[in-house]
Amino acid sequence: MDRRLASSNAPVRFRIDATRCDGQGVCVMIAPELLALDRYGLAYVVPGADEVAAADPDIRARGLEADALCPRNAIFEIPAPAPRPAPAPAPPNTAVAPARLAVDEPESVTRWRERGGWSAPGATELLEIVEQAGVRGHGGAAFPTAAKWRRVADGTDPIVVANGAEREPGTLKDRYLLGRRPGLVLDGLRHAMRAVGARTAFVAVDEEAVNEHDALVAAIAEAGGLGLLDGLEVRTHKVPTRYVAGEETALISLLGGGPAVPRLRPPFPADSGLFGRATLVQNVETLAQVALAVAAGPEEYRAVGTEDAPGTGLFSVGPFGGPYQVVERPHGYPLRDLLAEQGLLDGARAVLVGGYAGGLLAPDALDVGLSPAALSAAGVALGTKSVQVVGADRCPVGVAAEIVGYFGAETADQCPPCSRGLPDMAALLRGLETGEGGTAAVEELDHFMQTLFDRGVCRLPDGAARLTVSLLTHFADEVESHTRTGCPRR
Repeated sequence: MDRRLASSNAPVRFRIDATRCDGQGVCVMIAPELLALDRYGLAYVVPGADEVAAADPDIRARGLEADALCPRNAIFEIPAPAPRPAPAPAPPNTAVAPARLAVDEPESVTRWRERGGWSAPGATELLEIVEQAGVRGHGGAAFPTAAKWRRVADGTDPIVVANGAEREPGTLKDRYLLGRRPGLVLDGLRHAMRAVGARTAFVAVDEEAVNEHDALVAAIAEAGGLGLLDGLEVRTHKVPTRYVAGEETALISLLGGGPAVPRLRPPFPADSGLFGRATLVQNVETLAQVALAVAAGPEEYRAVGTEDAPGTGLFSVGPFGGPYQVVERPHGYPLRDLLAEQGLLDGARAVLVGGYAGGLLAPDALDVGLSPAALSAAGVALGTKSVQVVGADRCPVGVAAEIVGYFGAETADQCPPCSRGLPDMAALLRGLETGEGGTAAVEELDHFMQTLFDRGVCRLPDGAARLTVSLLTHFADEVESHTRTGCPRR
């Protein structure tokens, strides 16, 4: 821990490195207002601990004492993220604009150049365009892209990683772009490299996406032959078919010759990432959005969408389990309208929004816009922009059990809350399905959720917890009925 934080007045938050905690419980005895033990006897930060520590210096001091006395140095204190300013209350423009990302046929580098791509603004101008356009990350976190670029640009010998290692079931947008518009992605990658001062970039592609990888390699050759890469080096790298391998620190480890497992932050990739260099990891669709914003200009780019999520996005839409299709719509577009247009509204028992880590919505909660702010207010997340409909033949409890089971199978086995907690969560949900769980299973799940958030090295347990909370919140009556007889569709 950086001990300078102990004497500062900066907002902070406590975290526990779940890979180090050995469950001795000394910390809980010292600071019970901040720390507790979970079902496995391992420590976690209780909900609301940050606010308690900020309001009471004595409690914060005891938290720091617990850190100092922890035998495995598993407790640490990091600066709290600065609060994001609330977006201006402007109505969204959700008119279905002409396609920006979707194309009828695969597009060559030359064709994108003819459409206005491959301009060459300087680094300062690029940063201004991206900031004015309001481009945010499209990998799930929705972090402001320009702010991320500025931090990397201030680092040592920057390098860029384009993350196309898309493995989540029902999410196809990045494969779509790599296969159909690799020149658009490369153009955005080139802008990112110029803006942060990088000379080398990697494009990570799932090893099963053979056609998309081949399309990307051909586009790199075409762009290089046309002199459009400005001497920049772009390499491709095939990524193992594991969900966690696409997490940014796991990806950095893999590219550096290590195992594809996440690592705890800090240090953040922007400060010390691949080969110890300042590293920008950017989702494939984010780079495509950058290329569009530069080609169109900030004003035109923001002509549709919402204040917090300008422009359009690619949504993977279909019944749970597939088949799926990729659909382009403005951010903020009504979820109910999207489902009706695709013929998926009738008979929907639930809608999984944002992918496996997004959350479940009930049929009466579909009047919500597809933007980060609106979905967060509804208790779910935009995430990977996957929208999957649970039909009349499926049970929301069973779907949640399947997803949490998937997460449990995909864990990196570094953190007990993930490697042990997720299989236990899945077992509790399956118990509700079979009728063996009863009300005790619901009570245990409800308590379980309080212990999982912000515990893993990566965000895998957070996604599973958010999904389960959405089930318990939006499907409380259905969950309660399962405690008596199990799933009526068995």
